Parts: sequence; structure tokens; C-alpha cells
Amino acid sequence: MTKPLLRSRGWTDSAVRDFLPEPEGLKPNPRFAAGGAPMPVWRPVTVEAVEATPEWQDWLERSLRRRRTTLEALAESDDPDFRARLEAVRAAIESAREVRSGGGRAVDRT
Repeated sequence: MTKPLLRSRGWTDSAVRDFLPEPEGLKPNPRFAAGGAPMPVWRPVTVEAVEATPEWQDWLERSLRRRRTTLEALAESDDPDFRARLEAVRAAIESAREVRSGGGRAVDRT
């Protein structure tokens, strides 16, 4: 998994640094194929194992809560993009809570 994919799953640069091991490989960067630095990648099984830990789940919930607070403040403007992001964050928090409480189910990607 690349960093852009990790970001779509809620990861931040600091979470990558704090929770994941060193990159498990390098992949050519499609944006800068002629001379760009290769992109670090991690195996899905590694990422999923970290995401299953209580430490990660606690961090993610706190992170999503912080993001929601920021987005709520921004959503007070009349910008519909912020409102859409706010709803996405609310849904992500609710989903994480359901999975954590056993009310939902995690996606098995094996």
C-alpha cells in the first residue's frame, strides 16, 4: 500500500511514522517516472495487522474526532464541500465505533 492509499484509510504521516515498520518495498513513482524518488510501500497484511490493534483504533478514533471538530468549524461557512467532508468524517467515526463494539464487521482482505 502506498501513502496515498493509506491516507484514504485515515492514516496521516505521523501515524505512518508511529505505527508502521520501515517500508517493505519501493515502487516507481508514476507522477515523476523520469527521475522522481520511488514511493515507499507496505504489504496489505502489515497495514491490516496494525489497524486491528487497540492502539491504532484508539488513535484513529481520536484523530477522526479532531478532524470532525475542525470540519464542524469550517462547515459553519456555506461551502458545500466542507459539509460533504463533515458527513464523511461522521460516517467514518460511526463505522469505527460499530466495528470496535462488535456491531459491525471489519473487511477481510485476505
